Amino acid sequence: MLLILTFGLVIASILLIFLQKKRESILLLGLCVSLMLEIGGVMIFIAKKGGLSPEVIQFLYFSKGIQDQIRYFLITLGQLGYLIAIGRILFPFFLLEMALGYSMIPVVRKNRFCHKMAGILPFAMLILYYPAIYRKVVSGEEVIQKGIADFNLIWITIYLVLAVIILLVEFFSITIKFCKRQFIQIMIFLISITGIYILYYQQDPGQVYRFYSSSSAWNKGIGYLQIHPSVFSYMVLVIVNIIGAILGFYNLFRFTHGNYEANMEDVVMERKFDTVRIGVSMFVHSMKNQLLSMRVIYKRIDQLYEQPELDTEKLKQYIDSLHNVNDVMLTRIEELYRSVKSNSITMVPVPIEEIVDTALERFHGKYPDVSVEINIDGVTMVLADKLHFCEALYNLLINAQEAVLLAERTEGKICLNCKNERLYTVIEVKDNGKGMTKSQIKKIFDPFYSSKNSNFNWGMGLYYVRETVKSHLGSMHVESETGKGSSFYILLPKYQ
Repeated sequence: MLLILTFGLVIASILLIFLQKKRESILLLGLCVSLMLEIGGVMIFIAKKGGLSPEVIQFLYFSKGIQDQIRYFLITLGQLGYLIAIGRILFPFFLLEMALGYSMIPVVRKNRFCHKMAGILPFAMLILYYPAIYRKVVSGEEVIQKGIADFNLIWITIYLVLAVIILLVEFFSITIKFCKRQFIQIMIFLISITGIYILYYQQDPGQVYRFYSSSSAWNKGIGYLQIHPSVFSYMVLVIVNIIGAILGFYNLFRFTHGNYEANMEDVVMERKFDTVRIGVSMFVHSMKNQLLSMRVIYKRIDQLYEQPELDTEKLKQYIDSLHNVNDVMLTRIEELYRSVKSNSITMVPVPIEEIVDTALERFHGKYPDVSVEINIDGVTMVLADKLHFCEALYNLLINAQEAVLLAERTEGKICLNCKNERLYTVIEVKDNGKGMTKSQIKKIFDPFYSSKNSNFNWGMGLYYVRETVKSHLGSMHVESETGKGSSFYILLPKYQ
């Protein structure tokens, strides 16, 4: 059962590497492979040692026949012991490396010395436990064998504890809900497979090398089943770890697969083609409607001049209508031009209050009576192009107010929150508007997409926001609940 679980973890890790080749995926593969090597070696050793109850045999090997096939598998004690040693030594190393990689503590994340130091002990132990070297070093001395076993157990335990502490510190340091939800799935997965590793990590591979010796240095027992757990205990353990592994890998697959799809060239090209086709048709249709409206107004003005007396009041109304139509056309053309033209982004340190004030000034120019709740917590400066970023923030505020208007709230609420989250500056625009479904969230950043009245919404605002944030080396996240409102998060690298 454990062999199947660890083998499945290795297969899933390989799939992750195909989806996204990055350091995290490689470390995860190393973690799962090292666990499989340790568990595989232990299962071979247990099968060869024998002395198991029928229930344990059925749970571990499914049948006595499979156990016998594993028992008579041709492998030397030196090879078997080193197989276990490789898995036992590398697992805590990969776990600590993953924890250091997930940590957002600047001192830890930027310090390459920590990563180098973490690899010294495992590398040295792999050399020491090589069968020929190990036998020469120990050479029948119980004190040396016991000292090596105890030292190895101590540093492995320290690595495991450090990794768990770093993961917990990172978890409790995260305040954004969607980040915390994603991280807890990964943490559950890492801790669950660590639980499988801990089952057998106390035994030293030296007991396999010297299987026929009666050395008293084997202070942890001569077998890997000296604890004698019940079949029920094993089942509970494996089921819990399977659930943890599934949750963790599901989250990793979802995150990695989303990035993979976004970066696929053919998908990007297909989206560009669809965008151009839909966008041009909408642009032509919109401009055609506006021009037809202007034609109708001109015709009515002509009719006014045919009357004996010119109705100046109606003439003024028609002229105002022409002005409104003309303004709408110009606004849409400006939005389209601003969104598709290639402008350079020049990022400089800018006070966050200056960006907020500029965006609010523009917002109140359109909605003078709408108040926005501002919360700036610990953020002073951001690295940004003031012109573009203020425009992006203005678009988010306008989007929030339009969502509130659509919901017809008696008390609309818009909040603008700025705070530092680990290595990021997070800017949140929150509203209690109509909210969105999951299908709508997937489309809102597409150019020319709008779920609102197309006569007044061009559908380029959120597309412009996303492109601006990406050009600032940031990312966006949206959380929304139908009938309750939405939150748009901008995550920028923290300026220090």
